[in-house]
Amino acid sequence: MMPASSSAVHEKKIKYNVFTIEECPACSQKTKRAFQAGDYVTKEGAKCAKCGNQTRISLIYAEPPPKT
Repeated sequence: MMPASSSAVHEKKIKYNVFTIEECPACSQKTKRAFQAGDYVTKEGAKCAKCGNQTRISLIYAEPPPKT
């Protein structure tokens, strides 16, 4: 007897691209970069390229891969 939804077994998984947004609390400059293991919201990020202050991670999100 075949399972009712045999096509569900062979579904292709979509791998999303995960990004981190770092925001400077002083000048509000936002920088998008690839997610790195260990990232979490409110974690200190890199130095701000605009004013040199310490940034903080404000957002982590995923985007579907670009259509080819």
